[in-house]
Amino acid sequence: MKTIRSWVAGTPQVRELSIFGSIYLILALINLRAKLYLTPAWFNGTLERNHNLLLAYQYTNNEQSRLLQFYIPEAFRFIFGMSIPNAYILQRWLFVFLALIGFHFFQRKWFDTKTSFAGVLFLASIMPLSYYNHLQESAPFLLLSFLLVLWAIREQHTIGYVLLLFVGAFNNETILSLPFVYFCYNFRRFEIKHTLNLSLRTIATCLPAYIAAGVIRYINRARPHLGGAWHFPDNIEGFLGNIQFTPLEYWKAEYLYIIFIFGVLWIFAMLNYSKKPLFLQRAVLLIPIFLVIHFLTGIIKEVRQLLPLSFIIIPMAFFYIFPSDVKTANELNQSS
Repeated sequence: MKTIRSWVAGTPQVRELSIFGSIYLILALINLRAKLYLTPAWFNGTLERNHNLLLAYQYTNNEQSRLLQFYIPEAFRFIFGMSIPNAYILQRWLFVFLALIGFHFFQRKWFDTKTSFAGVLFLASIMPLSYYNHLQESAPFLLLSFLLVLWAIREQHTIGYVLLLFVGAFNNETILSLPFVYFCYNFRRFEIKHTLNLSLRTIATCLPAYIAAGVIRYINRARPHLGGAWHFPDNIEGFLGNIQFTPLEYWKAEYLYIIFIFGVLWIFAMLNYSKKPLFLQRAVLLIPIFLVIHFLTGIIKEVRQLLPLSFIIIPMAFFYIFPSDVKTANELNQSS
């Protein structure tokens, strides 16, 4: 006990990391248990088969193009000599844990410890809604990389932004939406020279990631696309069908999960918009584009694809829910 007390009694940052990190480690484990319980494909041989097909470059285009989702577990197998299921368990547990820690300290720029903790608890509580019997194992690292790229944009750390975006492109193409946030956050005035310079800088900084993703997709161009690439009619039909459900049937209204995933926070995020930090005011502009693309090419009941938006929606909503944490607009925008 003395060792534990001395461990958490260091600097305030070390103490905060040790206390909340130990909590988030268990929250990540609880989420891991929920995911594994709902995914029989993890242990019935499907995961091993898919992993071996991915290593042989014989799987579907979109999954085959997400290199890190299977090369990271393969690295764990090489280093630790573990089984394929255990390597994927380690990957999911590790990256969800790091995403929770990262989100806590990402929020600390704006909120106190308690409010940041609440934001992480909300994220951890909604994640199980996205769990199905699906082996979409690029999702945990996408959460972490999406957060880190947003963080680099907010802090205007250009080199970090370029490198993190590049690495993230090897895991999941969703991260390629973030140059839009980079452009919006750095946009200052409607002037041709400024707009042109910013546009060129945006293209230059995201070009390595787009080239990497494009080359990988080109190499896998002959592979079929898992689940198809056009889902707008199915999504509309499913959504219109599910809105006819009674409230006691909402637990199975999967096409309404796009609403349930954030619930009233969708609305709270937009209230008192002018009092939010400039970074969040600009970052939220990504959401309509994100949703439209999701409706067109994604399956909207698979709401794991919306989880990265947590890092924008939750802080925005918390500025409305916890008004005592709101500074003046000038202070917020200077700190952004």
